This record gives sequence, C-alpha cells and structure tokens, in this order.
Amino acid sequence: MKKVMTGAGLALAAGSLVASSAATASAAPAGGAIQLCTQSYLSGPCTYESSSVPNMSWASEGNFQDDISSIRNYSGSKWCFWTDNGYSGIKGEFQNNYTWNTLSYPYENSISSGRPC
Repeated sequence: MKKVMTGAGLALAAGSLVASSAATASAAPAGGAIQLCTQSYLSGPCTYESSSVPNMSWASEGNFQDDISSIRNYSGSKWCFWTDNGYSGIKGEFQNNYTWNTLSYPYENSISSGRPC
C-alpha cells in the first residue's frame, strides 16, 4: 500500500534524503550497476540493475516492488526512482558514487520503477 504525503512534507523528505543519508560509495564492479537492497546498509536480498526497470516486480534478481530500503549507485550516472510503476508518482534522483544506507520517506519500501536519468 502506498503512503500519502503533503507537498510540504515531500520537499522536506527529499532534502533530508540527500543531506543525511548519502555517503560516498566504494569502487564499482566491472560493467557499472546500481545496487538495490531490501534492508538497510545494503543487506538482505539485493538486485543489481544497469538498465531501466519500469516495474520493480520485474527486477533482474526477483520481485523488489515496494521493498527497497538501501541503494548504492556506482553505475556511472545519476538514477531516478519513482514511487509508482511506469516512472510516475514521486520522483527521487540518486547521484552516482553514493550509498544511501537507509532510505527515508517517501522512498523507503515505496520504489516501484527506476532508470538512469
């Protein structure tokens, strides 16, 4: 079930995501990818994506629909994620060479699609 939030809360949440949760990522594996994990600190089941995913239930390593809690971007480019399938809903931009060990609202367990942006 999706979370509902006000416009003022969105601006605050998006700002705090980058300010409080970002850390420089370690070296990227060959081929470049983005790592998406179901638990904080890149633990639990993870998937590695290098191309667009319009529906996270189709992720390369299984169903990650609304079940992502941490992200590591070493893909070589910025990635955008949305809270709804088909690149719609609330959009968040995740810079290259960063790790978000704990996602905050509205992204925690709400990401449904993503692609390089």
